[in-house]
Amino acid sequence: MSHIELSQFTKKNQEFIHIATNTLIKAGKSDQEIKEALDEILPVILDKQKDGYTARALFGAPTEWATRLLEDTSRKSEAEKNQKNTNPWLMWMDASFFMLALLALMTGAMGFFGQPGTFGLLSLVVMSIGFGGGLYLMYYYVYRHQSGKTGQKPRFWTAIGLVLLVTILWSIISMALVLLPTTINPILDPLVSLILGAATFGLRYYIRKRYNIQSALQTY
Repeated sequence: MSHIELSQFTKKNQEFIHIATNTLIKAGKSDQEIKEALDEILPVILDKQKDGYTARALFGAPTEWATRLLEDTSRKSEAEKNQKNTNPWLMWMDASFFMLALLALMTGAMGFFGQPGTFGLLSLVVMSIGFGGGLYLMYYYVYRHQSGKTGQKPRFWTAIGLVLLVTILWSIISMALVLLPTTINPILDPLVSLILGAATFGLRYYIRKRYNIQSALQTY
């Protein structure tokens, strides 16, 4: 209760504090959480009791006040839990993992049907990173503004220009990588490619859940 002593309150207000405290204890709140909650109302109660106001008149019944506090805390906790992580690096990584998994699975499947792999391991990684960067640019300049929460309009032309630039660079680098010898850019066995794709999907799922990453394919 900070520097405020219980003896400074009237009996009615002391009763309010006792009941409210016991309600929070039964709800499983820690001593620190209860202290922080009471520290917000005790100065108000102490100040207003000079004018004849009781804690019940100010905040309602003690159990009702405690219940409202618990509900507010629960809503706040749920909102924080649902808040997506929009860290640019994590979002870029998430999109890159998605593309890497997709390309690896497609390459592996094509290999099983007798079509030789076109892209080596290094090509798959670089293409995925470029794709992830392009997706994040679209999210940053377009998708996140479509919900109206940012108060800004989607910047379509800026996004299109940047994505085109990334695509051109991505294409040039990808074509250059194809020319590299297989010792540097090895073509994966179809089975290995499928395993890589499945493992990447699994890793992406774990990291996305672990850090609650916002998808670059969704509006904010």
